[in-house]
Amino acid sequence: MNYGHNAQSVPYLVYASSRPRGRGRPRKNWAVNSGTPECENTTSPSASATSEPTTQNSWGSGLSIEEAELLLHFTQVTAYTLAGNAAVNDPMLRFWSYNLPRIGLAHHFVLRLAYALAAYHIAYHDSTGSSKLKYRDMAEHHASLGLRQLTPILAGIDKDNCGAAYIAATLVCYCTFAAGPAGSGDLLVCNLDTTHDTAWLPLIYGVRLIRERFAEDVLFAGLMDPFMGTKSQADPETPLTDARRARCYREDFKRLDWERPLKELREFVASQTFEGAEICLRELNGMIPIYEATFGDKDAIFDGSSDNQFVFGWLYRLEKAFVGCLQRKDSAALIILAYYAVLLRTENLWCINGWADHLLATVRGLVEDDYIEWLHWPTEALQQRLR
Repeated sequence: MNYGHNAQSVPYLVYASSRPRGRGRPRKNWAVNSGTPECENTTSPSASATSEPTTQNSWGSGLSIEEAELLLHFTQVTAYTLAGNAAVNDPMLRFWSYNLPRIGLAHHFVLRLAYALAAYHIAYHDSTGSSKLKYRDMAEHHASLGLRQLTPILAGIDKDNCGAAYIAATLVCYCTFAAGPAGSGDLLVCNLDTTHDTAWLPLIYGVRLIRERFAEDVLFAGLMDPFMGTKSQADPETPLTDARRARCYREDFKRLDWERPLKELREFVASQTFEGAEICLRELNGMIPIYEATFGDKDAIFDGSSDNQFVFGWLYRLEKAFVGCLQRKDSAALIILAYYAVLLRTENLWCINGWADHLLATVRGLVEDDYIEWLHWPTEALQQRLR
């Protein structure tokens, strides 16, 4: 994902079951021994053990060598993948490599989640089985701690911590993607293999409240300043510049002929009468503008709101009732999710690799035979390997 333009997309977003832990599933109980800074407060009684380093490779201050490694990797490697621009003067690169660690010094849940994402990143590039498992365990450990510390913060948001909570929710989202599907029934926003709710999903609604409560000049103040930007409607009278081009043109990936398939899908959903059909139609109507911004018209021109270029914005705006439709395995809702998988494929970010194919395969196994034809277009679209 090119964060030269998408730096503001995932911040619109923001994971214990008794069965064996699947791939990417956070552990329910952690043996906390990684060496949290002594000044850090956590919400778990067991976290008091973190004030004393317990590993041989640790400094007396409580910061372990492993954590130092993760912080260095985040600032020197992972940050570049999030910024999508290696230019030294790129404001988003400066944010991820310089500003975010400093936010983490004051709000330790941010630092924990940065550790987690860095560990997932190392594991992603590590082909050695034992080493990959080591870093994934480290990632899940820090993600679990960071999420546990962030959750109570959301209940007491103020102008001093709203920016930190906002970017922490972004990191939770990245970590959720990076962890990968937690079993064959994982639909990202819910898991059909468990009765437990997806724990990170409520953060989406928490972040939505943050956006509604705080003005941008408060939310994106200080170290969060790079996220401040103007959002404007492209003027159709202006020359044809990149500002009026769809993402596929600006980011150089294949344009799909999407208009007819989406029009036909909308007509199909609008004709349905089952419980939840109305919510499915609303969610599809919210997805269509993202298709417009992503692929544009036949000439890859897009004159709509810049907000619609953010693929993850659909997840941010997702209504709980639609998640309920997915949990009931309503075919219309599942098909809509399959069409969203196509949009996911357009994002060029390592942590979401594999999710589009997983979602489509899961949906294909759940949709009733009478509706399977609606999966032909997204299947063909993903076979084209947009990225």
